[in-house]
Amino acid sequence: MALVRFNHGNCMPEQSEYTFPHDLMNWFWNDYSKDFKNTAVPMANIVETKEEFRIELSVPGFSKSDFTVKLDGQLLNISGTAAQSSEEKEESYVRREFSNTAFSRSFRLSNWVDSNNISARYENGLLLVTIPKVEEAKANPAKQIEIQ
Repeated sequence: MALVRFNHGNCMPEQSEYTFPHDLMNWFWNDYSKDFKNTAVPMANIVETKEEFRIELSVPGFSKSDFTVKLDGQLLNISGTAAQSSEEKEESYVRREFSNTAFSRSFRLSNWVDSNNISARYENGLLLVTIPKVEEAKANPAKQIEIQ
């Protein structure tokens, strides 16, 4: 299984954007929010057992209906969007760096998986995608190759 990773580049502003390096508070209160919006990519664990592969994505704050899991050929696309509610409250934000959250991750699957029986579930902030192996992959486990 290959992993296709999104490279969002450096999300911190260059040091040249603020004139005095010791003036941390001015840098902190400037509006660099454009650098942080929608650049988060959830961390993923890929687990292999004898029977299956399992992708575990850390995505707290979402609900089950916020996710879309699609298989396009051998490319498994997992995306999610969670919108902040627009309730009126008596408090006001001094700085707000998160409201709408969206992500997309893609994983290229091998021919050793049973793409017809992929399943997904969401529990305790983890999206768990289970990808069963085909029988040939179960019968031919990986073997150690001696280096000469």
